[in-house]
Amino acid sequence: MSAINFVARGSAGASNHGTVSADGDNSSIDASGGGEISLNLRQNDIRGYDRLGRDLEITLADGRVIVLSNYFDGAETRLFISADGYLNEVTLTEDMDGALFAQYGPAAEWGKWSPSDELIFLDGTEVASAGTGEEEASTMLGAGLLGLGGASLWGAGAAGAAVVAGSTLLGDDTGGGIGGGGGGRIPPTVDQDTDISLGGDGVNGTNSPIDISGTAEPGAKVEVTIGDKTQEAISGDNGKWDVTFEGDDFPKDGEHDVIVKVTEPDGTETVLDGPTILIDTMPPAADITEGTVATGDIFNADDFANGVQISGTGEAGASLVVTVDGVDRETTVAQDGSWSVTYEPGTLEGGERVADVTIVASDAAGNTSTVTDGVRIDTIPNDVAIDLDTIEGDGTVNLEESRNGIDLTGTATAGAEVVVTFNGQTQTVTATDQGTWTAIFDGTGLAPGQYDMDVTATSTDAAGNVNSATGQIHIDTLVQDSAVTSKSGGTDGVINADEALQGLTVTGTGEPGMRVDVTLAGRTVQGQVANDGSWTATFAASQIPTGTRIETMTAVATDAAGNEQIITAPVEIDTEAGLLTLNSDAIGGNGVINFDEARAGVLVTGQAPEGMLVTVVLDGVRHQVAAGPGNVWQTTYQQHEIMQGEHTPVVWASITDAAGNTARVDATVHVDTQVDNLNLTPPSLVVGTDGVSVINGAVARSGFDVTGTVEPGSVVTVTIDGVTRPAVVNDATGTWSTRFEGASIRGGQYDADITVNVQDDAGNVSRIDDTVKVDTFVDELTRNNDQFGDDTVINAAEARAGVTLTGEVEPGSTVQVDVLGRSYNAVVAANGAWTLDIPAAHIPQADQTFDMTVTATDSARNVTTIDDTLTIDTLVPDHTDIVGYFREGGGYRSVTIKTSDDNIDIFRVGRDGSVSEASVYESADAFLGETDYHFLNASGRAGTIPDGSQLIIANTDNAGNSVGTYVVLDETATDIVNISNPNLKGLQIEAIDLSFGDQSKLTLTEDIVTGLSDNSDTLVVHGGGDDRVTMLGATRGGTAMVDGNTHTIYTLGDSAQVLIDDDITNVVI
Repeated sequence: MSAINFVARGSAGASNHGTVSADGDNSSIDASGGGEISLNLRQNDIRGYDRLGRDLEITLADGRVIVLSNYFDGAETRLFISADGYLNEVTLTEDMDGALFAQYGPAAEWGKWSPSDELIFLDGTEVASAGTGEEEASTMLGAGLLGLGGASLWGAGAAGAAVVAGSTLLGDDTGGGIGGGGGGRIPPTVDQDTDISLGGDGVNGTNSPIDISGTAEPGAKVEVTIGDKTQEAISGDNGKWDVTFEGDDFPKDGEHDVIVKVTEPDGTETVLDGPTILIDTMPPAADITEGTVATGDIFNADDFANGVQISGTGEAGASLVVTVDGVDRETTVAQDGSWSVTYEPGTLEGGERVADVTIVASDAAGNTSTVTDGVRIDTIPNDVAIDLDTIEGDGTVNLEESRNGIDLTGTATAGAEVVVTFNGQTQTVTATDQGTWTAIFDGTGLAPGQYDMDVTATSTDAAGNVNSATGQIHIDTLVQDSAVTSKSGGTDGVINADEALQGLTVTGTGEPGMRVDVTLAGRTVQGQVANDGSWTATFAASQIPTGTRIETMTAVATDAAGNEQIITAPVEIDTEAGLLTLNSDAIGGNGVINFDEARAGVLVTGQAPEGMLVTVVLDGVRHQVAAGPGNVWQTTYQQHEIMQGEHTPVVWASITDAAGNTARVDATVHVDTQVDNLNLTPPSLVVGTDGVSVINGAVARSGFDVTGTVEPGSVVTVTIDGVTRPAVVNDATGTWSTRFEGASIRGGQYDADITVNVQDDAGNVSRIDDTVKVDTFVDELTRNNDQFGDDTVINAAEARAGVTLTGEVEPGSTVQVDVLGRSYNAVVAANGAWTLDIPAAHIPQADQTFDMTVTATDSARNVTTIDDTLTIDTLVPDHTDIVGYFREGGGYRSVTIKTSDDNIDIFRVGRDGSVSEASVYESADAFLGETDYHFLNASGRAGTIPDGSQLIIANTDNAGNSVGTYVVLDETATDIVNISNPNLKGLQIEAIDLSFGDQSKLTLTEDIVTGLSDNSDTLVVHGGGDDRVTMLGATRGGTAMVDGNTHTIYTLGDSAQVLIDDDITNVVI
């Protein structure tokens, strides 16, 4: 007896290979939990089956018993027997008496892939009714389900990889239930009788094909339809058929009935219903509708305290795992397609962040989908504070500050919105990038007095978090108990000269700590304030004005908060000192001092009693002078004593008599020593590509305006490069403008001086000097014409490499080339050299001269062009017509070809594959229109090339386009044409002539044909009936005429074409 091999594959796909020994000691196999078990047995090796409780006993022909333990545990384990590369499923039925009967049905055959390959044994069996044998291992097709990782082809819930037919016929051990030689009609059947489910990640027509098989009369046509896909098969000689749906023939998702139509050779048609196939490869939908960044939701501190909820929609019944911060929540999509999970308070960390969210959805078929998003959490409010101590500089708001608006300041998170409430008013402000804010409030509604007022600043961030700061601001809007208590001028209330000499004391009351300033006739003294608020201010005698007048005395009290209270009182004075005059209108000649007058010295005059000393003050500079005869006084102010610019200073003169009475005269004088607001606006010119304003050719031709501003009433002229134009001045606004008409500025490339001259109405003069760039033409645009050799023509080889055009232009310019129906932008180097690369794909196949325009635009936007041409000849010449050759001795003496206008070069291909150009003497026959090319030896005499040589005749036109013809000569050593010789590269072979060889054998491939010439992927082959051309895989097409002869067109591969002379009748494809 021999050992019996088996394989047990569990429901999860894992396989266990084992052996039942010849002596039967290890004859028990665990069959629990479902799966498949395959025994290396034939049908005639089995005597019978018996059920013993939950176990199945299999009695073999040699008396051994194999026990499948727990076979009847309800998990539906499937049993197979296999030998000689066939696999049959065993179906057991139990009659009323408990006896088991077996039916055998074919499941798979080795050699055509099936999910059951791992269950197939290739070897035969040696089970006998008696005898013993060595334990031998059988060969198994251990394919591991060809990369399916042990997973069943049909997916979860399917009956298994190999399905038993609905009715089973007993037969021999190779045919399963087909029968072994009855000779009758084989009825149509379908092996698969249980429904099939396909689905899950990775399931598709490539790695999970559907296999449908069955039986039918040999030669019958079988059409199997699943959904929108149909596959056909012809039943084999053994009556079996099989089709596979995979790749593009894999049915789309859905529930499909398998329909099998069998048409037998005699025309009998049978339609069979196969199993129902459920295909589900679509990942389940999972969308988020609430709680994430994508839905626009955010959880602030209040929201976060109540937990985080994420909701959405998806495929009903799908399982979802939601992960946030590594914390999982699981749920199932409800029947209405909704789902929701909640992260309770304390589950996630707060702060200001976005937590990653991952949602994995899984449907019943095993398909999964993943959605990623984020949960935006913001539980941190904005910072906010009020700078109470620095409000209005000292933390207190006084009356003036309240009238000018109260600035409340503070700090907050940069960019935060802050709502500030004060005195029943609300202001909304935004913190700066430095985190500071300012709110300005109208203080006119503040009640007068001294008190504290509440202020609140509140900031709510984008998430809705709220933070507030509060405080109090001190309000002080008045000076308390302020009054003047003294009386000026004694009992009569008038200050005479003697009293004035004693000075004046003023007293009053007010707040402790305040300041008092008392002003009389323009003189101010500061009072001394006691601790009780009383104060005293004393004017010296010199501070009391003279003459006869009534002055208003003003006492200004300022408390610590900065509030002011003004008290006024009249003061009567009588201390006349005499007549005093000041001739202010005569200063500068007209009451105005200009630059030239100030430089020459300014005379100030008037009248006073003769001999009296006159004090004169002009522009803050004091002079003293004595009045002369005729009561005239005068003094001169030098230039350095007059403040330059335009202003109206006070000028006054005073006298004091011997009794101390004084007199004074005040006036004003206008000083204007400069031209104000002189400005030159940059002219509205062209801004070049370098960003510099420039007068280019277009501007110079059309003209342009120059504008600016100046003191109203001035006269303005503008000069550019020696050309002067007067400007029109607007006396209301001070703007001025002038125009330089077209062609007024000379052309060229230079920096022109521009000068603006001005004289104002006071006689002062000024000027502005500047420069303006002038560039009216493009300097030096050229194109180099020596780029394509001596012929200046672009041939095919040059076109394949792409064409480069070059030239020179003004540095900083741009160059555009218009040619071949396209516009190209050239690359311009810093030195002005320009380069343009025209791609090979843009160069046409033509023999033609094309118009070309080169346009240059310089940095000043001047434009110039060159009109030129571009000559292209990319048409290769026709290949050479060969008349014959002259053989002499063991070699060849000459070759004759049709006379051509092209240049002819002849190359010799040696027997070793070497290629060298032959030295020839050319002899033309004008009568025949032929030319003989005699081969020369090293000394230049007539010679021969050796037998075994082949020739390449290359003709090259004037543009340098070349085409070669490979001439096969009569070779005695071999009839194989070595056209794949790598040394032929670059000779542009487009024709092979076999006419002069004997029984030549030429083999061509797509790579050989496309590699012979850079010009074309087409090859012409001439020859005769003794030649053979082999082109495996080629397809035959139509015909074409070449040199008057009919050639058949063959397509070889994707791109190669071969035209073969119809005289060559031996073509192998």
